Amino acid sequence: MTRTGKRATKEQRAAAEYLGSLDDSLARWVRSTGPIDAYDAHLPVAVGSPLEWLSFAVVSRQLSRASSLAIYGRLVARFGGTITAARVVSADEQALRDAGLSHQKARTIRALAERVDDGRLDTDELATMTDAEIHAGLVAVPGIGPSSAHRFMLHYLRRPDVFPSGDLAVRKAITALDHLDGVITPKAAERRSEPWQPYRSYATSYLWGYMWRAHEATEVRAPQRELADEGGHQSSSPSGS
Repeated sequence: MTRTGKRATKEQRAAAEYLGSLDDSLARWVRSTGPIDAYDAHLPVAVGSPLEWLSFAVVSRQLSRASSLAIYGRLVARFGGTITAARVVSADEQALRDAGLSHQKARTIRALAERVDDGRLDTDELATMTDAEIHAGLVAVPGIGPSSAHRFMLHYLRRPDVFPSGDLAVRKAITALDHLDGVITPKAAERRSEPWQPYRSYATSYLWGYMWRAHEATEVRAPQRELADEGGHQSSSPSGS
């Protein structure tokens, strides 16, 4: 979540004003945060095409930042500095494996490239396709799930009304804001998101920001508790009362 403040675009201001005006548990957080750039993914690599964005998403899945960058760098180098559908399709799977990809990730990137190459996934038409059409086309690729499809539409295509209802951080944020007893289900989260239309991408980013803030607060409190324990004192509250 990147605050934009006075640099906010018309869309960013409209989203903040709308979401902040609702009679809703998210509204207070939105008002305290102000306008944001919902689309900034803070990607650590430069990508020049949908295939490159999706390839990095596949490469980085369940890997550390350092490992992701190393493998993606080798992959780009193997294809002459640019990942294109034609280059991937013309290479055998071993070329992808030699860059450090697992068998499954190599198959996914190759399947993506094949669909781009033969037109089943026409990247030139993405701008005119609906969210539902794009989602259906992406999840049809073996190894691309709803989460990757949602993030692609949100971060790469910059669609304003994308809501990844299955995302655990999003569901935990809703659970915390709504004071629920258990983590909300994806179906319930989808229903919960309805009032946030047509700015659900922004609501998603605010929810991620809320969880990041909560995570930071937990990390700050943990060392304080450790110091108290080392000093032989125990406290049931941050104030020590």
